[in-house]
Amino acid sequence: MNRPLAALLLGASAATQAQAPQTVETVATGLDRPWAVAFLPGGDFLVSEKPGALRIVSAKGEIGAPLTGLPAIDFAGQGGLLDVVPDRDFERSRALSFCFTEPGTGADKGRNGSALARALLKADRSGLEQVQVIFRQAPKLEGRHHFGCRIVETADGQSLFMTLGERYKGMQQAQTLDNELGKVVRVLKNGQPHPGNPFLKTAGARPEIYSLGHRNPQGLMLDEQGQLW
Repeated sequence: MNRPLAALLLGASAATQAQAPQTVETVATGLDRPWAVAFLPGGDFLVSEKPGALRIVSAKGEIGAPLTGLPAIDFAGQGGLLDVVPDRDFERSRALSFCFTEPGTGADKGRNGSALARALLKADRSGLEQVQVIFRQAPKLEGRHHFGCRIVETADGQSLFMTLGERYKGMQQAQTLDNELGKVVRVLKNGQPHPGNPFLKTAGARPEIYSLGHRNPQGLMLDEQGQLW
């Protein structure tokens, strides 16, 4: 199913926003289940499509070919290729983060779970390079629901927050610390737990956990003071 990508609120100044309706301009159409939009320097966009494609859409609405280099993605139900976030210094580093539904292998075959990866956009913008999965939700479960998968880079640019759904079947486990179902995690960009995480020294707790007891959080942001919402 193709859906338009709506963007760019035009026209009204701060003084007149309350009195006049905003105008919405359709920038691009023809994308296949777009899930996340990330703004790039120069006005272009990175857009993730749930079935497993990551594309660059120009400021004029021209849709690029799928970028190469993505890992295996399990597109099922609510799962697939989900959030994508360029680093704060993307213009210099070309670094970005993305999260996706990862299919299980070996003993986890037939199961899946949310995963967080880091990569560089190639200089010619044809694909990703140096792709590395830095975090995998545990345990993987069978199912097609509640993957969470929203990412925020911390204000200092050193680490990442990521939301994780409880996978529906794991709703009771969202309240315990020995798993990553129904959690928000915080990791450094190399995948190590953030040294300030609240349960880092709690026996039996997963050290990446920042908060727990969530259902399927798909909204995440920092305010102007750097506080997480």
